[in-house]
Amino acid sequence: MVHMNKTTDSRQVPLTVYFCGKESCQPGHFFGPAVRPHYLLHVILDGKGIFQKDGVSHSLKKGDAFLIPPKESTYYQADEDQPWCYAWVGFDGKTCPEILDQTVFSHSFVFHNPGDNIQGLLDCMERLLNSFQESQGKQLGPLGNLLLLLSFMQNPSLESTRDYSYAYCKKAREYMENNYSYPIRITDVARHVGIDRTYLYKIFMEHEKTSPKQYLLWYRLRIAAQMLCSTSYTITEIALSCGFKDTPSFCNYFKKHIGYTPGIFRKNCRDRSSFQKDSS
Repeated sequence: MVHMNKTTDSRQVPLTVYFCGKESCQPGHFFGPAVRPHYLLHVILDGKGIFQKDGVSHSLKKGDAFLIPPKESTYYQADEDQPWCYAWVGFDGKTCPEILDQTVFSHSFVFHNPGDNIQGLLDCMERLLNSFQESQGKQLGPLGNLLLLLSFMQNPSLESTRDYSYAYCKKAREYMENNYSYPIRITDVARHVGIDRTYLYKIFMEHEKTSPKQYLLWYRLRIAAQMLCSTSYTITEIALSCGFKDTPSFCNYFKKHIGYTPGIFRKNCRDRSSFQKDSS
């Protein structure tokens, strides 16, 4: 069931509702990968399924929602055992970034309902569908219900937002500290956490006072320094074990940030250790 309105170019007006619809999907029914020319918000009315974007898969259920941004590739699929029924609303306009920045969609493409007012959200979505069907091309009713729907998905309080961002940052740190020996990129870290790279950079600067790239580099160098002092592995073995692509690049990074070449650093470390033994 799809309802559509003819409108002027919505990018020239503050906010426009394009169309609304509802569908009960067959088991395993999927859409994509594909792109849309406007924002498309799906609300899960029943059942469950997955939404994939940027290589990250999100499991969604009744009361959850996902947002498809304009001109970005996405894929979503109904569950085989409990296929979802969802409703959607397509919208756009020059105020969309400002409005969405006040919701969870400022840093994520999915909304996981905390469970305190699922029925209220579903009733609001139903009112949006009805108001659009009865609008006869007028926007006031649908726009009001769209804004009310998005109000269910507002960003949490500032304190809660900091808790969320710290949890994301902690998850990213743990991923890097457990996978530093592999050729991981910051894009891989962001994908693992489930946020975009720009937001990952923002929260790292907030909590760690450095970028994710620099954090990963310093962690690798710290592990390398420990190995130089406490093991007999060759410099090449240490370089590759710490995630550097080759020995020359490792030596360059080490000299630039530590102040010594790996060989001199190891010698100084062993000389200090020998001196301490002799003194005792």
